[in-house]
Amino acid sequence: MRVFSFSEARQINGQDSQDKNWTQVALYLVNPVNPVHSSDNQETLAILTAYHPIRTLLNESTPAAQTRREANRALTIVSAAVFLASAVWFSGTAAAPALRAEWHLGDAQAAWLTTAVQLGFIAGTIIYSLLNLADRFNARRVFCVSALVGASVNLAFALLADGIGAACALRFLTGVTLAGVYPVGMKIVASWFREGLGWRLGVMVGALALGTATPYLLRALGTSFDWRATIAGASALATAGGLLLLFGVGDGPHLKARARFDWRAAFKIFRHPSFRYTAFGYFGHMWELYAFWSLSTFYFAARFGDQATEWRGVALLPLLSFATVGAGVVGCVAGGWVSRTAGERRVALVSLCVSGACSALSGFAFELRPELLLAFVLVWGVFVVSDSPQFSALAARHCPPEYTGTALTVQNGIGFAVTIFSIQLLPLLATVVGWRWAFTVLAGGPFVGAYFMWRLGRAGSTA
Repeated sequence: MRVFSFSEARQINGQDSQDKNWTQVALYLVNPVNPVHSSDNQETLAILTAYHPIRTLLNESTPAAQTRREANRALTIVSAAVFLASAVWFSGTAAAPALRAEWHLGDAQAAWLTTAVQLGFIAGTIIYSLLNLADRFNARRVFCVSALVGASVNLAFALLADGIGAACALRFLTGVTLAGVYPVGMKIVASWFREGLGWRLGVMVGALALGTATPYLLRALGTSFDWRATIAGASALATAGGLLLLFGVGDGPHLKARARFDWRAAFKIFRHPSFRYTAFGYFGHMWELYAFWSLSTFYFAARFGDQATEWRGVALLPLLSFATVGAGVVGCVAGGWVSRTAGERRVALVSLCVSGACSALSGFAFELRPELLLAFVLVWGVFVVSDSPQFSALAARHCPPEYTGTALTVQNGIGFAVTIFSIQLLPLLATVVGWRWAFTVLAGGPFVGAYFMWRLGRAGSTA
């Protein structure tokens, strides 16, 4: 770092007056070669950093600034990798309309294309958490291998599946591999940041939401493509994501030493009340999230019928679903940004209340004019997932640090188990009350989650 004299420092800052504070700067700014020989170094640094030009010079030159730049670069790469690798998640769901016609499936059978992935993810989280894979082995390699295997199994679905049985088996295996993508990606982000984790995870989960929505977009734009082309495209994206993370980013400075194997760790983490409240709040959030994401197409189809088949060569129903799921990007990033000042718990609490209200009102909103209904559903899409990264940040904060990967995996696994029931319940309920009112049953989850966020606040969490 260059050493500035007192007069040079005043000139840089544009100060002509003999400010009393500047007399404390002495003759040098702090640098590793010639440090300030004063007893009030900390006070001097505090004064220096109060002046923006000086602060900029310091921030651009210190090792801490270099670490921040590396961390921001890592966040960008991890988010991009998660976006690419998560494309296989809803690829079967996006192809469901074509498969319903080709294989003569009912609504409940088509829902199994999503349910099978969720079941696989649950099985994967059990395997990953009991074996502590994300904590015993290098997280980047775990992510990469998981993404590559997931891409291969997803491609096998496109090439080999000839009926609902084979499709569900291959979708199940795809879900198993995703347990090494989403939770492990969160651990990698957490290894780069100590503060503002909710904001950074908001960016990453926003990338996950966009990646999850991508198959809908591919389906909407590729109306003339065979459904297998959509699936193959998702596999190509997942392959790129796994390789990008392995070779594009290193291990974070806050990465804990690899933990020893302890199969009981998956159960011990629930002994911590704050983690327990966070996990229960997350489970309520998950009751709503994936049922809303995976079944919104049926809601739109019931509302618009044949009015929304195609527009200028673009299939409108998958495009509406893409917009609904993709709106979560705004929710995750905006919620993360707000959490920097409001705290993760408050953002989660507000998000749960708003999305729960949207679920409760969805039957009434069904009759709104198309543009108003779209606005309503987009607001719902923003708030239904804006709390997700906040739950991950809270879980990472309140769990034993050496088992962060295991804690995030367990929380995700149980949360996805909850989604099985809501995804299967809605088609059955729709046969009785119709798709207009079926989504109202989802409101209970976020309201229960809001209760546990209130309990977490009472327990003393200020996050």
